[in-house]
Amino acid sequence: MAVYEKAVEAFNKIFEKAKTSLPEVTSWNKVYQFVVEDAGEEFYVEISGGNLKVEKGKHERPIATIIGTAEVLEKIMTGELDAMAAFMKRQIKITGNVLDTMNLKKLLDAGLKG
Repeated sequence: MAVYEKAVEAFNKIFEKAKTSLPEVTSWNKVYQFVVEDAGEEFYVEISGGNLKVEKGKHERPIATIIGTAEVLEKIMTGELDAMAAFMKRQIKITGNVLDTMNLKKLLDAGLKG
């Protein structure tokens, strides 16, 4: 299964769960671009109007772009690897509004909690 298909599944589960413990997520209007370096894939996660969608391709105006390998991005989406730790270890690169990616981390943390 390609990283994009895994991302669709993972982010939908994360978002549904996070809406309970992080209700402000339903008022967000944010787009995060993902670039999978070793797979030649790009997709973006758009949170708007209380909904989430994961789309293939490149968004015109993402808040930030997260760049990493398929393995690292998959580990982040499953909670096996903390996004902040991956950033600090330079396993992912972030361009754009790096500070706003903390909101993405909050979403991941809320949606991955047992």
